[in-house]
Parts: sequence; structure tokens; C-alpha cells
Amino acid sequence: MTYPGELLDHHLWRVERRLDGALLVRVTSRGPYGEGLPDAVFAFRSGDPQYGYWEARFHEQQPV
Repeated sequence: MTYPGELLDHHLWRVERRLDGALLVRVTSRGPYGEGLPDAVFAFRSGDPQYGYWEARFHEQQPV
């Protein structure tokens, strides 16, 4: 279980950039019994307080 302020394991999420520049953050669902729940998806646009954080994560996951 993740608590407020605790970082998520980077294998559980991925960041995608949409054509309009918005960032989509997909958090993979994993339950205690392996049931397949849908991913949680969050969108951030330029000007959102967390946009810069997720944009940095987006660039980190890009292949070198």
C-alpha cells in the first residue's frame, strides 16, 4: 500500500504525451488477488501544478 508522499514504483506507471501537449499518467492496477482492474489515468496540462514533475518523468522514461 502506498501512503501520501510516498513515491510509486516506476514500474507501476507510465507517462504518455498527447498531440495537444497534455500528459497522461497511467497507473497500473494490481490487486492483492491479481484481479484485473482498469488502469487509473490522470491528465496534466501546462500550467497544472504537477505538470513539470510529470514532464520530467516523461523525459526520464524516453530511450537514450
